[in-house]
Amino acid sequence: MGSFIVTIDQGSSSTKVLAFDHRAGLAYRSSRPLKIERPQLTHVEQDPLHVLEETRKALDEVLSAVYAEGHDVSGIGLACQRSSFLLWNRSNGQPFTPIISWQDLRAKHLCEPLSFHRNEIYQKTGLPLTGHYGGPKFLWLLQNNPETVKWIRRKETVYSPWNSFLLWHLTGEKVCATDESVAGRTLLFNIHEKSWDQELLDLFQIPQAILPRVLPTCYPYGHYQFKSMSIPILCSIGDHQGALLGLGGFEKGQCGINYGTSGGVLINIGSTPSIVDGLLTNIGYSNSDETVYVAEGTVNAVGSLFEWFERERGIPNASRSWEDQMAPSSKGWFMIPGMYGIAAPYWKETVSTEFVGQGNHPSLDIQVRTGMESIAFLIADILDRLGTLPDFGINQIMAAGGAARPPLLQFQADLLGMPVHHSSISDATALGCAFLTGLYQGFWKDKEEVRSFIRRDETFYPRISSAERETLINRWHDILKTHGVID
Repeated sequence: MGSFIVTIDQGSSSTKVLAFDHRAGLAYRSSRPLKIERPQLTHVEQDPLHVLEETRKALDEVLSAVYAEGHDVSGIGLACQRSSFLLWNRSNGQPFTPIISWQDLRAKHLCEPLSFHRNEIYQKTGLPLTGHYGGPKFLWLLQNNPETVKWIRRKETVYSPWNSFLLWHLTGEKVCATDESVAGRTLLFNIHEKSWDQELLDLFQIPQAILPRVLPTCYPYGHYQFKSMSIPILCSIGDHQGALLGLGGFEKGQCGINYGTSGGVLINIGSTPSIVDGLLTNIGYSNSDETVYVAEGTVNAVGSLFEWFERERGIPNASRSWEDQMAPSSKGWFMIPGMYGIAAPYWKETVSTEFVGQGNHPSLDIQVRTGMESIAFLIADILDRLGTLPDFGINQIMAAGGAARPPLLQFQADLLGMPVHHSSISDATALGCAFLTGLYQGFWKDKEEVRSFIRRDETFYPRISSAERETLINRWHDILKTHGVID
């Protein structure tokens, strides 16, 4: 008879449930697609009961398979989408509102009147003031939903990240809590003091009484009742933090890059919550003995950039086989990928998409090449910001994701001047959450044992000189300045 750690990877497009064995091998898996509603241009919502039902179905399917074959489950971990919020009733578990997705920007216009507080918010929370987060979304509900005022006067009302609603329903103890890594994506949580910040609550007009408890990522959250089994839920963590740990980022200086539809860059910066200009700072993972912080940056256009080439430039199959559609050299051309705005480290929401170089307009294959290179340039700019931290250096870079293909990883290594290790793991978020759950439960002995399970498929080493690297990066920065991306 074997024993397994089960992880719920709850994302916006699907819920996946996976069971890992003692060698971190994937033994069982279930996935359920989820509906996303877009009732207005800037509104992105999900039905909480629909997502809960599909999550339960996926979880029960995996648990049924495990127990049917005579095995058992040592613990359950939850990795969840971040920056998605709702109002709900803690006495009966019923939602008052839909899930307002992390993608939702209905509250964007409410940030400008608060711009005087922008730096204060950034220094306390590690986040920029944008409509993606929970504070502005609550203000929008207060101003646009007449029922909100009535709801928040009721003692049973909760305004919370989505994972609080999920934990309440999954735990027999009806726990009303969120974890520190997800609380850190609200604009309400002081990452230095690890608590809700009263000044920020006042700024966004949120009564503290309607917020959930904040607990470490590793904590005995309660139990999931499956038939006669009562299985402990021992971990709750944001999905991006889980992905970093799934790529082995447990130690200070380790970096994980996910080249997906967008690009996510997370770096373990250790036990001090240092605010890095242009990046997001948050709690990576925590327990009763330690708190580890991460710096984070986002590149808006990675896989979506190649979809843009297919849609806007008519390049066949560019989204799936862009590496076959591009020139071997950019011929001195550069691309500013402004189609979805520029995120970290410049945070420019409105930027023109431009091709910059000498001579006639570049051919389509050169355009694709410059698009690929723009991804690597922005990631290099994100990592360069970490040079402001005292006594800090990056000692490992692990890359994963559907767009993590050899031409991009080679160019990334060239720009960074250090090796980039590729992992073909497709479930880094779930695996990282499983690692935390298993370490907390004693399923695995220590981080050293866990590190032995991290799979590296190929390593890309720099091939250009430091002088060539400096010339490329200086030219890139000159172009960003000329086009108003850099102030």
